[in-house]
Amino acid sequence: MALVFQFEASGEWQRCWLAGVINEDSEVTLGTLLTQLPPKVVFNFRRVDSINSCGVRAWISFIRQASAGRECAYEECTPEVVSQINMIPNFRGSARVLSVYASYTCGQCNHHRNELFQEGSNLPKELGTQLAPVKCDKCGGAMEMDEIEDEFFAWVAA
Repeated sequence: MALVFQFEASGEWQRCWLAGVINEDSEVTLGTLLTQLPPKVVFNFRRVDSINSCGVRAWISFIRQASAGRECAYEECTPEVVSQINMIPNFRGSARVLSVYASYTCGQCNHHRNELFQEGSNLPKELGTQLAPVKCDKCGGAMEMDEIEDEFFAWVAA
C-alpha cells in the first residue's frame, strides 16, 4: 500500500496519521506532505507497514526539511521505526519521541503483542531503567521483550 497521510487537530499540535509503506515511491507523497505541515506536528507511525532503505533516505530528507522552523514529534513508533531511529540517528532528526511500541512474547503460551511505552508514563528516560513486568493477556504468564531492552531504547541516550 502506498504511503498516505491524514491530519487531525490535537490542541495546538496537529497529528499527522501515516499509513502504508515508506519506500522509493514515497518521495512524492512526502513532498506533498511537506507543503501542508503546520508549525507543530506529531507524526503517528502506528499504521506504517514497512520501511525500506530507499524509504529511509526519503524520510531523512523529508524530516530534515520538516524540522526547519517547526516542532516535530513522533508517536506510536512501531518496532521497525524504532529500529531505524536506533540505526540511523538522522531518521529522527530533531523530533521528540513521545511513544513507541515494543514487541513482547509470552514464555508460557508463545502469545505475541506490542506494548506501548509513553513519555511521562512507562517510557524510560535513561538506559538501564527497570521496566515494569508485562503480563500475558491470554494466560497471565510473564512476557519478555523480543529485543534487548537497552538496545531497543538506545535512542533514549542519544
